[in-house]
Amino acid sequence: MMRILGSILILGSSLWFGISFALKEKYRLEELEELERGLLYLQGQIQYLSAPLAEALESVGWKAEGQVGRIFQQTAVKIAERQAETAEQVWQEVWQNEAVHTFFTGEDLDAVLVFGRSLGYLDKAQQENSIRLLLRYIDGALTRGRKRLEKNGRLYCGVSGLSGLLIVVTLL
Repeated sequence: MMRILGSILILGSSLWFGISFALKEKYRLEELEELERGLLYLQGQIQYLSAPLAEALESVGWKAEGQVGRIFQQTAVKIAERQAETAEQVWQEVWQNEAVHTFFTGEDLDAVLVFGRSLGYLDKAQQENSIRLLLRYIDGALTRGRKRLEKNGRLYCGVSGLSGLLIVVTLL
């Protein structure tokens, strides 16, 4: 009975390990899509409404979901309270503090932080170009991520299941 229970636990934990790898990529793609929606909304706020940065970010924060929405909201609050000298500093501080609560990769965060360098001090056309540049990066990252998830998602589950089965057979 103990062998069966141990075998089930080993097999289950190895499968869970593989599934967690696949889910991590899936959650990253969902957050990238949410960031893309938020940036498109921010672009519209800047382009058509000419809203102040704090108002535009707050509006995006209410529209965006999950951690991305909270990051936009926190950025808007800190900019409105003038907790730093520039919007760039606020953007970097909030993203660096909240990065541990997201599934973004280091490359994703670098692209977002580079976008933050242009936040708040460029004219309207340059802001839009900066947003378009980040949107182009996100589009490429989504394409690559979807291909990787499609290719490796089942592989992670299969390899982890077979590894667990190998461990069980070896131990029995």
